[in-house]
Amino acid sequence: MVCKNCTRPFEGLYCYHCGQPATTRRITTREILTDILFSVVKVNRGFLFTARELSLRPGRAIRLYLAGQRVTYYAPHKYLFFIGAVTSFLTSRYHTFSGQYTSVNAYGGDAHSFFKAFFAYADAYATLINIVTIPVFALFSFLLFRRSGYNYAEHLVLNAYITSQQLLLFIGWLPLTRVAPLPAHWLLGLYVAVTLGYNLWVYVQFCGARTAASVLRAVGAMGLAYLGQLLLNLLFFRFGGVYL
Repeated sequence: MVCKNCTRPFEGLYCYHCGQPATTRRITTREILTDILFSVVKVNRGFLFTARELSLRPGRAIRLYLAGQRVTYYAPHKYLFFIGAVTSFLTSRYHTFSGQYTSVNAYGGDAHSFFKAFFAYADAYATLINIVTIPVFALFSFLLFRRSGYNYAEHLVLNAYITSQQLLLFIGWLPLTRVAPLPAHWLLGLYVAVTLGYNLWVYVQFCGARTAASVLRAVGAMGLAYLGQLLLNLLFFRFGGVYL
């Protein structure tokens, strides 16, 4: 038997070298929910390794995790919750999105005022805004890349890792808003461009897109998902935001 994580031969239930279980099952939605409910978030050496791999070889790293390398990489929900908690603290503390705006009434019939208030909402619920749309991104990447052989739960893992890394990029981008001599909306536009490029890069790597048609599918999946994200978050804010 060869270990799926370190490729060393071994016998028994666990690899003697790295502790990887001898058998791993395909990720399912039930397994994700169970792991969330009964696991405790810890930051260990796997966190830094995962952050590095998702920065340098994201598509390959996620494929390896789904293929069975579960010991080496930080679990996607733990990675997301830890980074998300840090992001929520920073946006609430420093008013990242709404700092340049004054408080306005979101329901006065003025679309411009609506979006100003939405930025204030984004400060308070930056992580939530991203988390609630992961299933939307997973749906479109699953539908447009069904030939890749991954199920919907595995696409949830893919997009959870992408969202986590985008939030980590956001944490790294925050210091620029304090020191760079540029307007805040320019810096925000730069961050959006980088995260869009990262998302496309991961999709292309993960699905092994080598033709123009497959790259266009990746672009299509992103476009539909971001449109769904915008609509979902605007609806969430419009009908539920004032109660949160």
